[in-house]
Amino acid sequence: MSRRTDFLQMRRRLCIWDLEPKRADALKLNVERSLRFLPQLDLVRLKALDDPNLLPCDLLVVFATHLGEEELITWLSGFEKRMAQQQQGIWIPALIVNASEMTRVVEVLEQTLNSNWYFDLLHPDHLSSLPVRVANLLRMHDHLHELLRYEKELKRMQTDIGRIEAELQALR
Repeated sequence: MSRRTDFLQMRRRLCIWDLEPKRADALKLNVERSLRFLPQLDLVRLKALDDPNLLPCDLLVVFATHLGEEELITWLSGFEKRMAQQQQGIWIPALIVNASEMTRVVEVLEQTLNSNWYFDLLHPDHLSSLPVRVANLLRMHDHLHELLRYEKELKRMQTDIGRIEAELQALR
């Protein structure tokens, strides 16, 4: 079975964290309903970022709909620091649902470029792009895990080569 076929058949664990869980609205319901229609996803609801159900997680969807632009920028900075949850050295990507227009996107861009964490902002008016955004974040996450596997294999091969070279030296 090829890598591509393996990827398409893998089940992914998508965690949902609502910053305002007591408030229900049509947007949250529509996003969750759309996520349930996506194939190969297991949805897990979190109560907090330190929820023991967080790991393992392939993608974190955060409902931050109540945050304005200023609050969102401040929250993103703190969230990144708290998001230091890693799986095998790889950060969990996030899809953040928020209605801000992000006119001060330069601040977020600079912060993002200086970080190893990646995320996407989903505006409520762009729900039709949800499947593509989820697929892109999952694929980037998969690529990082693949690079980690390559790195481990290269280290193993270098160790084997070193051992073989030592054995050859001993034979001479």
